[in-house]
Amino acid sequence: MKMKIRNKAAFTDEVTPLEEENARVSYEAALEGIVLLENDGILPITPGKVALYGAGAGMTIKGGTGSGEVNERHAVSILEGMESAGFTVTTKNWLKGYEEEYRKGEEEYAAEFRRRMLKFDIVNMMGTPYQHPFGQPVTIEDVNGSDTDTCIYVIARQAGESADRKLKNFEYSLSDEEKANLAMCAANYEKMIVVINVGSVFDMGFLDEITGIGAVVYYAQQGMMGGKAFADLISGKVSPSGKTADTWPKKYEDIPFAMDYSYLNGDVDQEYYREGIYVGYRYFDSYDVEPRYPFGYGLSYTGFSVETEKVEADGTKVAVTAKVTNTGSVYSGKEVVQLYVTCPQTGMAKEYQKLAAFAKTEEIKPGESKEVSLAFDMADLASYREKDAAYVLEKGDYILRPGTSSRDTSAAAVLVLDEDVVTEQCENICPVVLKVKEIEPPMLSDTADEQDTDLERIPVKAADIATAGHRYEDPEIYSDPVVDAVLDVLSDDELCDVVTGAGVTGGGPKFFEAPGSAGYTTGELIDKGLPNVCLADGPAGLRLQKISAVMHNGRLKSVEPMLSAMKYVPDLAKKFILGDPQKRPCVYQFATSFPAGLALAQSWNTALVERVGEAVGKEMERYGVTYWLAPGMNIHRNPLCGRNFEYYSEDPLLTGKMAAAMSRGVQSRRGCYVTVKHFCCNNQEDNRNHTNANVNERALREIYLRGFRIAVQEGHAKALMTSYNKVNGAYANNSYDLLTKVLRNEWGFDGVVMTDWFATGKDVGSHSAAIEAGNDLIMPGGKGAVRELRQKLKSGELDRTALIKCAANVIRGITGSRIYQAYRRMYTEKQSE
Repeated sequence: MKMKIRNKAAFTDEVTPLEEENARVSYEAALEGIVLLENDGILPITPGKVALYGAGAGMTIKGGTGSGEVNERHAVSILEGMESAGFTVTTKNWLKGYEEEYRKGEEEYAAEFRRRMLKFDIVNMMGTPYQHPFGQPVTIEDVNGSDTDTCIYVIARQAGESADRKLKNFEYSLSDEEKANLAMCAANYEKMIVVINVGSVFDMGFLDEITGIGAVVYYAQQGMMGGKAFADLISGKVSPSGKTADTWPKKYEDIPFAMDYSYLNGDVDQEYYREGIYVGYRYFDSYDVEPRYPFGYGLSYTGFSVETEKVEADGTKVAVTAKVTNTGSVYSGKEVVQLYVTCPQTGMAKEYQKLAAFAKTEEIKPGESKEVSLAFDMADLASYREKDAAYVLEKGDYILRPGTSSRDTSAAAVLVLDEDVVTEQCENICPVVLKVKEIEPPMLSDTADEQDTDLERIPVKAADIATAGHRYEDPEIYSDPVVDAVLDVLSDDELCDVVTGAGVTGGGPKFFEAPGSAGYTTGELIDKGLPNVCLADGPAGLRLQKISAVMHNGRLKSVEPMLSAMKYVPDLAKKFILGDPQKRPCVYQFATSFPAGLALAQSWNTALVERVGEAVGKEMERYGVTYWLAPGMNIHRNPLCGRNFEYYSEDPLLTGKMAAAMSRGVQSRRGCYVTVKHFCCNNQEDNRNHTNANVNERALREIYLRGFRIAVQEGHAKALMTSYNKVNGAYANNSYDLLTKVLRNEWGFDGVVMTDWFATGKDVGSHSAAIEAGNDLIMPGGKGAVRELRQKLKSGELDRTALIKCAANVIRGITGSRIYQAYRRMYTEKQSE
């Protein structure tokens, strides 16, 4: 059956109602993801004259580079947002000078980029994005000419996949030029506001050196509507409600084993997770290290009080009701109530406290109160005991600590467990090959100082807590009439096509395409009842071709570079790669750029993140995308990780809840699937294809796997992407322990597991071992991968049952898609002709 390739791109570039609707969602998400870190009372400011300086002022960074880029119609910069809100920016000459400096820097970068291209240094091409220049000096003439007492200075840094941020390049800290400019501005403007436009934690040590800075705003990377949201926040139209999703240290060296991270110790092949479970605030709170800004911290224009009203326990289910009151007299606002729990400091070493639940209030008017409920399962507090592979709640006191950050809590009640109890019996996984000597446990008392208070003590009986168990066996082959009908007509060779993507360019036959997709499932089996579907990158929105030229042969060529890095390829190559809109008709796909994952997490608003997910799902429907390669949800183990902007947090609970909300939102649209990634321990980017994460099982389970578990069990994510790296010597995509024992046997995952792009093959994970481990789909695949699978199947090196099992999972996803429904209608029509 011969069919033309179809797409759903528009023939007009007119703004659609969906674009307008999703822009509003992006704006609302940005409003709640911006964090006010410092304010001596100068914010909010009334729109009027303002001096605006800095790398991110007019060239605001909306998101990181690489697969997480989005090609939206237009992104609102801070400069544009402020002018639209009624501010008069009086430093246009400085900003124009900066634009020229930026342009010249790009020319130099492009020349170096092309030299690397000649060396085929593809990884470094992606891993070293163009960095904004630090900016020319701010002079006294600039100050006097600005005719205002108010200054906003925007610091900007870029990062992306394939490389970690470098300390030596001022990617984590201010340059000398910027320090001089801040000192000049702080000394000469009465109101001085610093904005941090960076996709991860940044060194704020300059606050100790420069006096006169009255406010600091962490803008992060807020997508296409961030500039408008920023202007509305600083002008007081809305009160800030964002909270940090990471601990900000006073200095980088305060992080445990800071100088052993990634490239800093000279060995990017082996990474040792010696901090164990003490990641982020777990370390700072347990070892009494004072942070610059604690986890869960953020200021507002008003004040709030939090009062615990009721604590109830039913078996392992615990609910805390808190009353939140706006104690201010002027501004309405939202507050995030966080519930931490201190577990018994006996038996296994434990962190001082860990996040158990959180809730964000609705808008609360001055003097008004709202109730919030914080619910959690006590079993989720269990510690993992490696010697018998058991999650254990140990006998003793579990102190509940509600508050508004990890450093602003107060004990409210105590759950008293009468005996040790195993909440879940597992099998050991991922044995360490290279010994990981972890940090010495902190010297924590058994919270005796809090036992003589009047806290309510609520008894919990171990006998009332059930022990969950698992059956460790190969999952059954998925079966239903639709999937079986396809499987029944496929040969062994064709099964190898099913589990292999269509190659990096999506060459070969296709039933459907969404121009700019990161990949496609096979189109070789269209005549056998199986169309291809599209997979599009994320997680800040869909990465698709914005404008495509329709060539004479019907193929589509992007008019603009899909990735920012491609802007710097030689012009001759661009003429070959890109289409000419002056010579060919065009079609359009305008996607929405949402705040980066970190920025979304800083909203602490799962309902809002679910709305973002639904907005993405609507665009997937609109353009025919089946799998969205998002959300990214690796742990912020270290602030230098180049991809932290894509990921949510240092905390697995916050990470998991955000990913689950995003998954529910996307998958509320029929036939649209998320792909949670990168499973697991993808916590550094340098040498990401080969680095080995050496991590003890307890930390692996409690920190690095827990967020994924929440996304799978609460968000019902339909797909998962394995990471490039090894975990304790085995490539993640070849790990039966991770992909079958944990993911399917323990968590009940029943979706599609796919590799990251080019993560199997020569010198990386094995194609066939991935299939046997439970990795269903090899991406981007290609004929070479198909050929190897066929050879190994014939030789007996690839188990046929494992192949069928993976093929059934892939077919299930395809037949549940909207594209399949369209295919069936057309296939039926063709058959009847």
